Amino acid sequence: MLSEVLRSRLSSLRRGHGHPVHAPADPAEPRGIGSPARFSSSLSECFPEGAMCQTPHGEVFACDVSLREIHSEADSLVRAHLATFERAAEQAEGTALPHHLELLRCASPERTALIDTETAGFHGRPLFLIGLVRYHRGDLILTQYFARDYAQEAALLGQFADLLPQIDLLISFNGKAFDWPFIRDRMVYHRLRFQPSFAHLDLLHPSRRRWRAELPNCQLKTLERHLCGRWRSGDIPSHEIPQRYHSYVREQDARFIAPVFHHNRLDLITMIELLIALTGGVRA
Repeated sequence: MLSEVLRSRLSSLRRGHGHPVHAPADPAEPRGIGSPARFSSSLSECFPEGAMCQTPHGEVFACDVSLREIHSEADSLVRAHLATFERAAEQAEGTALPHHLELLRCASPERTALIDTETAGFHGRPLFLIGLVRYHRGDLILTQYFARDYAQEAALLGQFADLLPQIDLLISFNGKAFDWPFIRDRMVYHRLRFQPSFAHLDLLHPSRRRWRAELPNCQLKTLERHLCGRWRSGDIPSHEIPQRYHSYVREQDARFIAPVFHHNRLDLITMIELLIALTGGVRA
């Protein structure tokens, strides 16, 4: 069962509402999901759906949650997500398509994953959280792998490497420049074997082609405000995330890191909606 704080925060997101989702901003407390004081210092209490997983490289904390458990409009998102693949598949062979639609025409929802990562800095620093969204049995499942300390990075990456044979299409936002090169370099650093054979759709590039003349920029939060009709109040600035992780490792207090999990989940949900918008879809 998802924590009530996360459920309340995500359920409040409404497409087409141009009002911020407010969160109390107390600089002495972690910000980003509801009332900061309600967070437990225990990771397992913050995320009861999570559990420790043993891998050949050690332990990693893993959370699997249905989108329906954390988003009140999940049903329409799931339907629209599937429709993006159906529309692409319906295009006649030989029809000239934008690159992103061509990739979708050749993919299936079951073998597609959206990805967003959180790191302790730029290249050369540890990667500590990988968030994924995958379609499974009529639902979108959001998975997060988390390294509770620096030593668990290899286990985190090993868990992701084991998933790669199941992925034909990886979808990211700025992932060609950041997320995938970062993952690849950290896998090499830990001497992990991996054989990527997936196609990679980076939503940043078609977003720029489609909206750069209409919007001030094509950052994910800007697209979220203009296309999804919402903006985040009290969300963690990206530049704070590395220090929050270092603080969590030092103190083992989940109040430092729980808002980062939420930030990651929001990014992934926005990416789902962005993919729908780019393919001309609407949410039913």
